[in-house]
Amino acid sequence: MIVRERAPEDVPACASALRAVHDADRYPTNWPQDAAGWLTPAGFATAWVALDDDGTVLGHVCVVQDVDDPVAAAVAGVAMPHLASVSRLFVAPAARGRGLGLGATLLAEVEAWSRRHGLQLMLDVVDDGAPAVQLYERLGWRLVDRRDADWVTPQGNRHQVRIYLAPGEWNRDGI
Repeated sequence: MIVRERAPEDVPACASALRAVHDADRYPTNWPQDAAGWLTPAGFATAWVALDDDGTVLGHVCVVQDVDDPVAAAVAGVAMPHLASVSRLFVAPAARGRGLGLGATLLAEVEAWSRRHGLQLMLDVVDDGAPAVQLYERLGWRLVDRRDADWVTPQGNRHQVRIYLAPGEWNRDGI
């Protein structure tokens, strides 16, 4: 397995892996009309992919800057320009349970990048996302808020989401 920064030519394979995740887990809750575009959200800074030896996409994560979350920024003690969000994190169903620790590996890449850039990481996760919640808490992410999602399900409901801050000390110098 290799983890590297995502290249533009990786996006179609990432969208295919995302489809398998959606079919298995309903993530994302609302299947996007443009899955490839969804993998590059507004504020996109960078992304990583985990690839099998044959180049198959096993996982994906990206970082979003320009996050507008005054609550998370206040709890973290940072100005909003220093806040970034983990986004579009997923591990393909075929890669799970193989002892690869892909979710943790992808998060480690994001955390290292954010430290180098002097950013405090946050993330949100659906409150019923037990495997994801377990991963974040096992890795030391700190739950700082619960709130209604700012999006609705196809049935018109709003999920509860948990807001987490990355573990460790935030370093304004990016060191």
